[in-house]
Amino acid sequence: MSFSEQSNFLSMWAVWKGLGTRMKNRTTWFCWTFLVLACPLLGQSPGEIGYKVITAPLSPYNQIGEPVTKKLPANEVQAIDLSSVEAEQVPLGALPRLDAPFYPRFFLSGEYLAWKINNSTINPIIFNVPQGLLEIAPNNLTLNQNGAVSSSVSIANLTSLLLQSQPTLSQNSVIDYGIQSGTRIGAGYTMEEDSGLGLTGNFLLIGKTSYGLSSITGRNSFPVLLETGFSNTINFLIPPVVVGEAATIQSEDFAVVLGRQIDNAVYASASNSAVGGELNLRGRDRYFGDMSLSPLAGFRYFQFKEDLGVNGQFHIFRPAGVTDDQVTTVDGVATTVPTLLDFPNPIDIVSQSNDLIKCYNHFIGPQFGFNMNFDFDRWQILSTAKIGIGVLHQVVKIDSSTTQIITNEVATKAGNSSPITRTTSTTNTTSPGGLLFNPVDVGSHSRNQFGFLPELNLKIGYRFRPQLKATIGYDFLLLSRALRAAEQTQLNPYTAQLNFNGNGQQQSFSQALQIPAFSYSTRDLVINGLNLGLQLDY
Repeated sequence: MSFSEQSNFLSMWAVWKGLGTRMKNRTTWFCWTFLVLACPLLGQSPGEIGYKVITAPLSPYNQIGEPVTKKLPANEVQAIDLSSVEAEQVPLGALPRLDAPFYPRFFLSGEYLAWKINNSTINPIIFNVPQGLLEIAPNNLTLNQNGAVSSSVSIANLTSLLLQSQPTLSQNSVIDYGIQSGTRIGAGYTMEEDSGLGLTGNFLLIGKTSYGLSSITGRNSFPVLLETGFSNTINFLIPPVVVGEAATIQSEDFAVVLGRQIDNAVYASASNSAVGGELNLRGRDRYFGDMSLSPLAGFRYFQFKEDLGVNGQFHIFRPAGVTDDQVTTVDGVATTVPTLLDFPNPIDIVSQSNDLIKCYNHFIGPQFGFNMNFDFDRWQILSTAKIGIGVLHQVVKIDSSTTQIITNEVATKAGNSSPITRTTSTTNTTSPGGLLFNPVDVGSHSRNQFGFLPELNLKIGYRFRPQLKATIGYDFLLLSRALRAAEQTQLNPYTAQLNFNGNGQQQSFSQALQIPAFSYSTRDLVINGLNLGLQLDY
């Protein structure tokens, strides 16, 4: 018996002897006897049970840590078996569930995105020559045997100069932005570190990316002869072979045409950008072996913006050294026959147009999905699938104008033997409407549609440090019924009715044309590509 135990025994014996002389009651005597016998047990030192190994909670970073051994003042080691503990009866957070990874209280992640947006195609473009009617003055001439004009009759008639030209853009009018760079910043807060219940969110940004197309034709590429539909008639007076016989007349018709050259240039530039954000509530994990599955629900905003600008110049002109007069030579004598008299003849037409369309697609609505993860020591396979269902607010802004510069020539002739006098004048006008849109399209248009926004994320993660994880993966995103800037114009058939009332004449022409117009046209926007990121846990 140790010294401390002997002291305790002697002290209690003295107390018992003193009280025994005063208390004669048997019941009291028995109680004090029991206390005396129990004193050595109650005063025993607690250091003889030994060492106990208390299993540490699983590391917040998937079992990287080791069990912690707590030393008690003894010599024997004993392990506490926690498998018999009913986890369902322990308050959540008081004891980690077996095989359940701890989640960090907070996390912050950043990712570089290399995404590809599906291509779009610019609809056909038509140049319309702004000039309408031309007054043509075909002549009926009679030339005598000396080649001189003996008689001349000129009657003014009208012909149409409503021409159309369709340029071909490079790359077959396909807009291909290639790989676009972006970033995604994520953050989260875990309310239950052992179950994964918490809030997560991210912010997405794809910077502005541009793509250009062009179509340029040289001045000598498109020489044209504009047929007016009229003819000059030249009557040749042939003298008789036999004296006394009358002279004969031989007539020839020469079509009245105008020689012109066409030069056009079109430049198209498209650009796009995207921005978005989401906030989700992540549910508790459910485990199936090494796989964990958790639901999520939240709210999402996504905007895709695309612009298209088209600048065009159409130039139709009379080449140098070319006239609109016809020269007839008979027996070495040249006779000039004016095609147009006393009426403006457009010898140079420049049409400069500028079109700009901006399309905004705003998706706003709730989303639902799930997370599915696989854990293998330091490695993780992470997957998220979700779908947003909400309102797709679409806005289209159109700006379109055309500047026309027309140089007219007026030819006059006093008589058959008089020279032809020519004067020129230039007019400059600007009006709404251009290559892609007509005047009534200019302005802002908006509407609301029912939209879907499904998304799939697949990643592989590796934890270099307990609080640092690197990931690489693949993203797929689809926005249904989106507006693409290049596809919001179409060509509509149109019949032009041209009327003229002047110089004592009334004439009209009908001509079938194609004019551009704005029209809502939707298609699915598909975005997919790779992501590379880091996640910091704390």
